[in-house]
Amino acid sequence: MSKYPRGSEWRQWDLHIHSPASFFWRGQRFTDGGNGEHDTAIIDSMISALNIAQPAVFALMDYWTFDGWFALKRRLAQPGAPVLTKTVFPGIELRLAAPMQGRLNAHVVFCDRIDDQLLRNFLAELRLELVDQPLSDHGLRTYARHVGSDLLAKHGAKKDDVANNDTKALEIGQKIAELKVDSYKSAVKSVP
Repeated sequence: MSKYPRGSEWRQWDLHIHSPASFFWRGQRFTDGGNGEHDTAIIDSMISALNIAQPAVFALMDYWTFDGWFALKRRLAQPGAPVLTKTVFPGIELRLAAPMQGRLNAHVVFCDRIDDQLLRNFLAELRLELVDQPLSDHGLRTYARHVGSDLLAKHGAKKDDVANNDTKALEIGQKIAELKVDSYKSAVKSVP
């Protein structure tokens, strides 16, 4: 029996949600990369919230990472995992360097059947502006340590904060980093 016997209908989709892997997440965060008892409980809560919510389809739009998608997918494959009754697409939110004052964010949504390696390949193509390093935690920390004091101050940080504290440098890097546009175009082309 079809889940939707009437055929085509309007359904609500939410193509911009974050997971506990995103720096933008304001709730309880992962402590073990989406693994372990604590993180499994968070993922189970996330599955429950998705199932209860009105939209039929979601896209995870974590900044800079697919870790939330990987954690959700891993949990759903485990014995005894809750059943997800909604469709969830992997996605990523990125910030691109642009010749303007504001921010230029890109939201990329992928098929829910995409191979994990293709998502990793996509990330591997991305390079950070200013420091010309691959998108990674190391690259984001380097980015934060490279920018001037004026930009750091806009985000409540000082040069000493990011120079001596990897956690603070990563936090600020996630807030201010921008990608090279050509690397973004290359990453998009790399996905079948």
